[in-house]
Amino acid sequence: MQRRDLIAGALAWTSAAMLPTYAQGKPIRILVGFPPGGSSDVLARVLAEGLRDKLDGPVLVENRAGAAGRVAVEILKSSPADGTTLLVTPNVAVTLYPHTYKRLGYDAERDVKPVARLATFPQLIGVGPKVPTSVKTVKDLITWFKANPNLAFYGSSAQGSTPHFVGQMLGKAAGVHLSHVSYKGDAPAVQDLIGGQIAMSVNPPAAQMPHVSSGRLRVLAVSGPERMKHLPDVPTLAESGYPIQTTDWFGVLAPSAMPAATTQKVESAIKAAMATAAVREGIEKLFLTQDYLPAAQLAKDIRSESAHWAPIVKESGFLLDD
Repeated sequence: MQRRDLIAGALAWTSAAMLPTYAQGKPIRILVGFPPGGSSDVLARVLAEGLRDKLDGPVLVENRAGAAGRVAVEILKSSPADGTTLLVTPNVAVTLYPHTYKRLGYDAERDVKPVARLATFPQLIGVGPKVPTSVKTVKDLITWFKANPNLAFYGSSAQGSTPHFVGQMLGKAAGVHLSHVSYKGDAPAVQDLIGGQIAMSVNPPAAQMPHVSSGRLRVLAVSGPERMKHLPDVPTLAESGYPIQTTDWFGVLAPSAMPAATTQKVESAIKAAMATAAVREGIEKLFLTQDYLPAAQLAKDIRSESAHWAPIVKESGFLLDD
């Protein structure tokens, strides 16, 4: 055997030895609580591709849509805690839903555990053709709503979601009643916005941005602490005069009983995947900000966010049975 073959073999063995081995070749499934094509699904597939050479088994994405993402969390809860079942989900499943639903099929603190945060994003305050082009700011929009109270409706992807409460908080801060129209997902809400059925909609960037460049939609503000790099001329809600700030995120969860050592291995693999150009580009195409956070810090943030939302939801009186 030639020397270079010995070196190549040694390198290959070393690389294999460095891979997490908890799965022992078994398929690793990433659950997604929403249908194919949405931000959660696309992000999960980008991550799965990035993990294929960093975990010791094939990585598959499994869509288990239903109940605004809650079905997938319930499936995760009862899955083997061996690192072979993970979930890519927006934060609301563990920060907001515990306060907006009277009954959940899981306990956000006891049944699941955070593994890593992947990316963050604000909500966009968008208007369509129903709103005159003379309306250029959120203050203009509020003035228009007050003059046309029968048109003061806004859409969002679901009841009890962050966009739902952003609209409610905006109405309260502006002193105007905004009626919420709940849709089954962002796509139908944006379609009605474009079609002029509703005046305003609150959605994540991936839902509205494709229609902004065409001029079909106008974004008047973003809910985050700073402007989006994709919309440098669009102010934040705080800059617009309304003290509202929300930042949502996508993260990876696992069954709560997953051992710490396994969590560390998965977390390390995710961090390595997110350093690759393919994953960075995939996240950028979704108009998200890559913002990795390890499990321990994410756990603290989840507790903080949940505590932030609890009084807001309680004051609103909003509570869903199911």
